[in-house]
Formats: sequence, structure tokens, C-alpha cells
Amino acid sequence: MQASAGFEGIDRESLRRAGRMVASVEGMWCGSCAMAVERIIARVPGVTGASISFAGGSALIRWDPARFDLDELLSRVERLGYRMVPLIASDEMEQRIDAEARAVWLRLAVAVFFGMWSMLGAIALYLDPELAGSREGWWIALIASLAAIPAVTYSAWAFYRAGWRTAIAGVPGMDALVSLGVLASCLLSAWQLSHGSAHVYVDTATMLVTFLLCGRLIELYARRRNSAAVNALKQAVPETVRIFAQDGTWTEARADEVRLGDQVLIYAGERIAVDGTVIDGESDIDRSLVTGEAAPVAIHLGSAVEAGCINLSCPIHVRVEKLHGQRFIDRIGMRMLELFGEKSAVALLAERFARWLIPFAMAVAALAFVYAYASGGDAMDATLRALSVLVAACPCAVGLALPLAYATSAASAAREGILFRDAASMESLAQAKEILFDKTGTLTTGKLEVAEIVAAGSDSQKVLYWAGLAETGIAHPIASAIRNAAQLAHELPPESDATIQRHARGSEWQSGDRKNTVLVGARSWLESRGVEVPVRAERSSRSGTSIEVALNRQWIGTLFLQDTVRAGAANAITILQKSGLKAKLVTGDTLGASRVVAGTVGLRPQQVFAGCTPEQKVDVVEQSCKPVAFVGDGVNDALALAAADCGVAVPGASTAAVATAGVVVTGGGMENVVAAWRHARRTISVVRQNLVFSVIYNAGILGFAASGMVPPAAAAAAMLASSLSVMANAARLAKYR
Repeated sequence: MQASAGFEGIDRESLRRAGRMVASVEGMWCGSCAMAVERIIARVPGVTGASISFAGGSALIRWDPARFDLDELLSRVERLGYRMVPLIASDEMEQRIDAEARAVWLRLAVAVFFGMWSMLGAIALYLDPELAGSREGWWIALIASLAAIPAVTYSAWAFYRAGWRTAIAGVPGMDALVSLGVLASCLLSAWQLSHGSAHVYVDTATMLVTFLLCGRLIELYARRRNSAAVNALKQAVPETVRIFAQDGTWTEARADEVRLGDQVLIYAGERIAVDGTVIDGESDIDRSLVTGEAAPVAIHLGSAVEAGCINLSCPIHVRVEKLHGQRFIDRIGMRMLELFGEKSAVALLAERFARWLIPFAMAVAALAFVYAYASGGDAMDATLRALSVLVAACPCAVGLALPLAYATSAASAAREGILFRDAASMESLAQAKEILFDKTGTLTTGKLEVAEIVAAGSDSQKVLYWAGLAETGIAHPIASAIRNAAQLAHELPPESDATIQRHARGSEWQSGDRKNTVLVGARSWLESRGVEVPVRAERSSRSGTSIEVALNRQWIGTLFLQDTVRAGAANAITILQKSGLKAKLVTGDTLGASRVVAGTVGLRPQQVFAGCTPEQKVDVVEQSCKPVAFVGDGVNDALALAAADCGVAVPGASTAAVATAGVVVTGGGMENVVAAWRHARRTISVVRQNLVFSVIYNAGILGFAASGMVPPAAAAAAMLASSLSVMANAARLAKYR
């Protein structure tokens, strides 16, 4: 049972009854490998669905428990040359990807060094026909062919292996076609040398191997980004907790060691490491990881809290309700692995073209051989004609169309502060039909500011002054907003003998001479301290957090705090909507606050989806018209960024959002999101031009090669010319517009 060795110690029966699992697949080299594994798994009896992500290195499999055999699944995957194991931790996955990338870098270095010498010899022979027909030319051709051997053996070995495996699985893709073209070029070169001819084609093979290795590096670093995104999510939660031990003391323990029912102590200012229920204490917590909103949320006895939230005010005791691995943030990480790694539609088009071209080229080559032999009876001439067809089928330009344009475009955009992480995200952004925006931190700055002051009398500045004194030295988003506003309007005198007490729902300030006492906090808290707060009408123009202020037990006013809209947000959304994209606001904030921001940036009420959890944001993404882009900044947006065809992280985004997004805007405002969209559209336009030209060019050369009108040397030269044309067209993207 070697195939199931990775699942030793796993409760097989429980896993079978579960009907689904997410596992890691070892040995995948490219997207074609993932397609082959998916095809093999789909054929296993009982399997009802399989989704293999090369970018995530993972497999999501669903099955009918009554007919499924895990050992059969593992055995079939292993016979194909891969291995399925329980889900690998993100840090271990990063180490494996780094090791694989180092191996690819070494293969690429070998291909570049030896391919360079091979190309020099081949070019000299192309440019000087007299040299090609001389004895010296034959020796140059031999040296060029020998120089190519390391590139077409060691550097190209992974392509051969992947091509063979995908062919066995019945889904031969670009790797199989590349292998066919490289081997045909090498065989034809060897044939020509053995018959005294200097017409060799190893330069075509080495160039193709070199550029496709560059494409593999791009894919590997996209995989590493996905792993880093999951790791960044985990780092948002502490690894240790303070639990109540049996001897009556509080002891430190690892978060993955807590048990259901354990009591955990969280001090003010600490992140919560467990999902549970408050059993003692009152406080405010920052739930931005869950909702993305900056406004604190009051908690009390019986309130639910999640791992990753920040306790802002007072110590609380929490009873553990979810084990490590089942917490809210763990579920987000697992869902991200399921969502990662959709292959670019352009890349899929290239794979489909390769899958169609392989049998077609083989059939045309066979017909060319039969026709030439039947017409002239010369086996050598017939063989040369068949090999000409296979050389002409070598997909140099097709293989270069996407990675070369992407690399050139990404480099030029990076100089303007726009980072494209992978070609699939670039393509999806260019073709997006809908674009969804988070609110807090994306369309808004994510920082609370005092927007309005309602005073008992006419002196609103007096309300701000006393509130600013009461919030001095308190680490709390609301306190910071009030203090900043007060400092801009007043010189707040330091009072070293004043006392400040922080409570769960407010703060109390008392002057050194005990003549003045200021209470700042929620309405219910002030009323519990004997302050009569008048009933007021709702504001018609603003929506936000309200904070009451009392001086010497007398209410003196109310401060209204709200987030401010980013500069350029309204203009950016106007441009995108006029260009035909449908825009939506998807946020965890309340409907009232969301509609105020939506109206400011030009969105209608029906375009607002408020009160969304991270999973509900994914639901909105999946129900939108594809391709869809999601623009966000917070940890709570990571799941939606992964679920969208293209995730865009804005300046100031959290580590998890940056790690998850396919496009990262590092500077400027919302106008750079529009710039990224325009740049992506221009790039994909060039890629399509390259692909269309390459397909037409290949088809034409195949026809000429099969008819005998194009000799092998001319076929190789034609392939080189098509590759140079693709490179020249992609070079237009080097200049950012």
C-alpha cells in the first residue's frame, strides 16, 4: 500500500463518510500536469467532482461515500507519476516551491549558456549559405549540435516527463507538443549531420526550451504567492494563548493545544487566538478581520468572538468553542486553497491548440511520408519531408505569445507602481465585466474622522476640546480620531496630575484639582453613569459612529465619526462604468453607512451589498458576471480576492490581501486601479495578436512543409522568423502608457 503511505494515521472511514477532501499533489510541474491528474481522478469510481490547482498545488475532490475507495484513488495518481498527501502546511509548501524554483533556475542557466553557443553556430550558417555548404560549415553545425545537448537533455527533461504523463492521461498539452518539436528538431539535425549536411535545427529547440523555462518560473512564483497568502492569513492570529489551568493559575499554551471548553484570558490590546464566547468582562473589539470595518464593536457576557480580532479596552475571559483548524480564520484559509489557481483563458487556449495540433501534425507528417515515398520511392526524401512537418509544428511562437508579453508588460507597469503577479490575473482584469469594491480602506481611507459635532449650546469646539482631553493616551481607533481632531483645533494642555480611566464603553477624565470630570463614550454607558442624554433626530446627511460627551455629569454634545472617501474614488468608478463595467460595493459595514459612501462615489442603492461576512463576499463574487475583479485591502477581503478572477490590492492593504491579490497597486489612489485595468487591456490585445498570427503562421508552414515546397532548413528558419515577430510585437509593451 505504498500509494497510501502519505495517509497513514488518517481515519479512513471518517474521511470516506465526509465525501470531500482538500489534499496536496506532489510532483506537478505545470498546468498540464494538473489537467492530467484531474482527468485521472475523475475516472476513479465514486468520484463526483475533482478540481486540481497547479497554482495552489492542491486537489479538491468530492465523492459518493458508498462507491469510493481512497486507496484506488491514491494508486491511480501514483501510477501516473504523482503523489497525493494530506494538505501540506503553507510554510513547508513555500520551502518546496523555493527548492523547485532553484532547480528550474539551474536548468534555465544551462539552457541559456549552451543554447547561446548553439544559436551562434546556427545563425552563422543561416547567414552564409556558402559556409553552410563547406566542410568547415559541417564542423560548425556539429559543434552547435553538441553544444545544444545539455539544453535539450538536462534542461528539457521535465518537459519530456510531463509530456509523456499528459499523453498517457489523454490530455496532451503544450509540454507534449514542445517535446515533439524539440525531439523532431534534434533527430532531423542528427540525420542531416550523418549525411554530411550542415543544415541543423537545434537552435529552434534550445530557444523553445529557454523561453518555456522562463514561463515555468513565472508559474512557480505564482504558486509561492498563493502559499504566502495562506501563511499571511495564519500570521494574523497569535500562536500562543493564556489558558486557565487546573491548579487555578493562568499558563501559556500553544493555540493548537487548546481544548473545547478551555478558558482563555485576553488582555486589552491583544489579538484573540480562539473562536469562543465571552464568559467574563466587557470590552470593545476590532472585528476588521471579519467585517473590514474600523468602528469597534462592543462585547459583553455571551458575545461571540473570533480568532484574529483585537481586544481594545478591557481584559476578557473567553470559553473556547472551536478547535484549532475549525476556527473562522482556518476555514477562510482552507477556502482560499480551493479557490486559488484558475488557469488563464489565453493559456487554456494555447493548451487546446497544442492538444489539437499534436494528432494533426502527426497525421500530416505520416501522410507527407506516404505521399513522398509513393511519388518518388526515395525513403530519405520522404523522411525529410515528414520531419519538416514536425519541425514546422514546433510551437515556438505559440509558446512565447503569453509569457513574453506578460513579462515585458509586468516590468513596465512595475515602474509605475502596479505589480501584476500572474498572467491569469492580468487577463481577467482586462476582460472583466464586473468590478467589485470593498468599502473601508478601499473606497475610503479606513480611518475614522470626526465628521460632525452636535453641541448642547452653540460652542461645538468646547465639546471637541473636552473630549480630546478625555481620550488622551488611549490606544483605540475612536480615541485616536477624537484626539487628532481636537489637536488640530486646540492646543491641548498636558495635565500630569489628571487621571483617566478606560472602561469597556467609554473613558472618564478628571482634572488634577478634581473640579472637572469628563465622560466620553456610548450613550448607554453615559446613562448608566447618571447622565441624561437627550433624544435627537437622526441626521439626514451623515451616517457613522456617535460618541456622547458629558462635563460634570451634564451632557454637552455628540461627536459623529465616519470614514472618509479616498480622493479619486468617484472619478475612477465613473470611468470604469462608462467603459462598460458593472460596479458593486461589497462590504461588511451596515447598509446605512454603505449607502452614504456609495452615493458619494456614484453607485446606486441596488449596487450595494452590505453586512457581508468574508464567505458572503465570495457568494457575491461567484454570482457576478464573469470575469469579475474584486478590489480590497483587508484580511477579511482575502477570500474574495482569491475567489475573484482577478484580485486587486490597493495602497496600504494588509499583508494577507497583498499576498492574495493578483494585482497590487503600491502607490497613488484609485486612479491607479484604472491605470492597471487599461494596461492589462493593452497587454492582452498584444497577446491575442501574437496568438492569432502564430496559429495562422503555423498552419501555413505545415501545409507548405507537407507539400515538399519548404525544406527542413526553411521550416526551421520560418519558425525562427515567427518567434522574432512575436518578440518584436511584445516589445511594444516595454513603454508604459
